[in-house]
Amino acid sequence: MNKSQTKEITQRVCSVEGRKWTNEMNVAWHHLLEQLDFEVAYKACTLALQDHNIHQVGPKHLLSKSQAAIAELNASLRNSVVDDSEWRSEPEPVCKGHDLPIAKCVDCVDVLVHQVGHLRGDELHRWACDHLYRADSLVGQEAPF
Repeated sequence: MNKSQTKEITQRVCSVEGRKWTNEMNVAWHHLLEQLDFEVAYKACTLALQDHNIHQVGPKHLLSKSQAAIAELNASLRNSVVDDSEWRSEPEPVCKGHDLPIAKCVDCVDVLVHQVGHLRGDELHRWACDHLYRADSLVGQEAPF
């Protein structure tokens, strides 16, 4: 979080609580809250201001409310509606040796799991492209990894 974002939060707290905002306050809060993402800090500020047990919101309250803020933000992301009407998956690669879709070829899946299972992500995909998948079944292989 940058200083202008911290200023927005401190001015909000001062406005709600009727406190006087100062630049020194902003600098002090910034040193304590700079590691927080602004959206998380803003939500934590809202939660702290709503908590009737907190009489004067301080940076420690935002830090203590940050976990709940993250949980609420994640929940709202999970519940948001995603428009995937134009999304299309790539076709499943076909294995070279057996001419089957890769997920249906027991022999090739066995190779992927037991012989190169130590590889992950892009490394595993590159290895499979080089050794298992039929080149004509791959989409967009002209793009570098």
